[in-house]
Amino acid sequence: MKVGYLGPKGTFSYEACSEYCTGNQEKIEYKTIPETIIALDNNEIDECIVPIENSLQGCVTDAIDTLIQKKSIKVKKEVLIEIKQNLMVKSIYNFDDIEIVYSHPQALAQCKNFLEKNLPKAKQISVESTAYAAQKISQGEELAACICNMSCLDEYNLKLLKENIQDNNFNKTKFWVLSKNENIEGNCRKMSMIFSVKDKPGALYSVLEIFNKYNLNLTKIESRPAKTVLGEYYFLIDVSIENGNEEKAIKEIKENGIYVRLLGKY
Repeated sequence: MKVGYLGPKGTFSYEACSEYCTGNQEKIEYKTIPETIIALDNNEIDECIVPIENSLQGCVTDAIDTLIQKKSIKVKKEVLIEIKQNLMVKSIYNFDDIEIVYSHPQALAQCKNFLEKNLPKAKQISVESTAYAAQKISQGEELAACICNMSCLDEYNLKLLKENIQDNNFNKTKFWVLSKNENIEGNCRKMSMIFSVKDKPGALYSVLEIFNKYNLNLTKIESRPAKTVLGEYYFLIDVSIENGNEEKAIKEIKENGIYVRLLGKY
């Protein structure tokens, strides 16, 4: 089995992928999150694992927007990873020497206060992943630093300048294992789905009312633009399904003529 992840080696996605892949799965790296999901859609890989939400910065929009477009993909499982960000360099040892800091946009945002206090003059440059940032400075960026996973220290022969620089120690990222096959394991406690409603008063409430009717607890709701006309949105929701009423709710939503797509139960 081939499992895709956001590479290169040393990303938190690689860490999540390694935790998930306990057998002989072949891990395939991709440069961006959309490329990873598209590879699954094109049958280049059997499954993939992508970050979907961070406890500090919220949803990973690249993942959600691509998932909305690829209608054959299901959510099979979730994996939680504790995120600890670290400042690494190739050779320099002082904050004052650093002119550029590379990292993934989410990592830069998670370390905003640290960067403002300690590296106020350093230019922040976003790249595709934290490990790609480490790889970049290992190849000759003498006056640059990167924010990345601790595993990058040995992987790219870097030096640790400061560890645990995230602004909040309660920093976790939720990853989704995606597949074209539905999860067949039992004891599912959560359901994720996408729906859209017409732009009119009470449209969103009419859907939420159905979940309330069947005593289903919504643990998350996220809106994303439909990218058609202004004012039209898709809603991504997570629902606790321990009372077993989720199928009744989905049936009633569909009967009301509302577009709904079940992403998966896990």
